[in-house]
Amino acid sequence: MNPHHTNPSPRNVRRLLTASLLAPALLAPLALAATAPTGTVRVAAPGLPFAVNLPRGWVGVDFKDGLKGVSIASQAKAPAALMRFTFIPKQGKTLVLKNEFLGFEQAVKQGGTTIRLVSEKSVRYGGVNGLSHVYDLAQQGKKLRMQIWFGSGVKNFYNFQLTDQAATYSKNATLFGAALKSVKFD
Repeated sequence: MNPHHTNPSPRNVRRLLTASLLAPALLAPLALAATAPTGTVRVAAPGLPFAVNLPRGWVGVDFKDGLKGVSIASQAKAPAALMRFTFIPKQGKTLVLKNEFLGFEQAVKQGGTTIRLVSEKSVRYGGVNGLSHVYDLAQQGKKLRMQIWFGSGVKNFYNFQLTDQAATYSKNATLFGAALKSVKFD
């Protein structure tokens, strides 16, 4: 689970979020590396502006999409749940999280996916204020549920998300919730 080391500009946030969240969410073939069986593992690395406890036994995924952070899948082959903990340097920009979500939703719709907002709530993790949305997604006969937390830190825009099939979402949402509660920002 190595962090990515590229630096996309904040103006590309919506394009990157749409491409990098939705394509993997549809569970395309993944390049994976195995980890250990159960419990959690603390992930912290140089260049990663947060530490997080992730489910042990999930596998690391590198989408080579330019986003910095950590991506893991519940298993090495589809169907698999996906968790992503990514960040983009804000470079002094001020972001309005509701607007970022609106842009994300619009881009998803333009890509031919049906998206329905299930819930929205303001929530703070690791001292960073943010906004969490849960969506139902449908594309090409696949029905998914996605929870996304957007956070706006002093230096970075954070995007932490879980995408899973509707049938297994509840189980993995519990793991995702525990991971979110464990986040500590630098």
